[in-house]
Amino acid sequence: MISHEQEVGRTLAAQNRVLLAYVRRRSATAGDAEDVAQEAILRVLTRARETLITDPLSYAMRAARNILIDRGRRIGNVQIDDLDGADLVVDSEATPLEALDMNERLKLCQRALEAMPPLRREVFVRRRAGEESYETIARDMRLSVEAVQKHYSRAARTLRRTAEGRHAD
Repeated sequence: MISHEQEVGRTLAAQNRVLLAYVRRRSATAGDAEDVAQEAILRVLTRARETLITDPLSYAMRAARNILIDRGRRIGNVQIDDLDGADLVVDSEATPLEALDMNERLKLCQRALEAMPPLRREVFVRRRAGEESYETIARDMRLSVEAVQKHYSRAARTLRRTAEGRHAD
């Protein structure tokens, strides 16, 4: 009988190219991409010892994204709410037009985030950037878990639509 951790490991091994491609699109160098992907896989496997992970690839992608954000903060002291001043990590294989498009989408998302009601923005930033649980956010902000989930999902939907070039709510 194979353990959950082994099953997650096999899934990630089979999907390693997808994870690497995801990280390379967001990373400055190929060496960095491989390091970030390996660190993300390690985080997922460590977490799989404690929790049932139903979508290991999505979990690894989110872990990789968070690792890149952490590295960006350490290197450039980037604050999550000051994305205009951040050096953008651009895929080295992206064309200048693709890089410009990514930059414009990032600016649109920053404006959409700033335009959100303060409560929704705080919930989104704490959940997404701070990786806080719904329960912790609910307790700290004196809201129900359902209210926190609702604020988060609406913020995420707004940003997703903005990034896709569709009109925000």
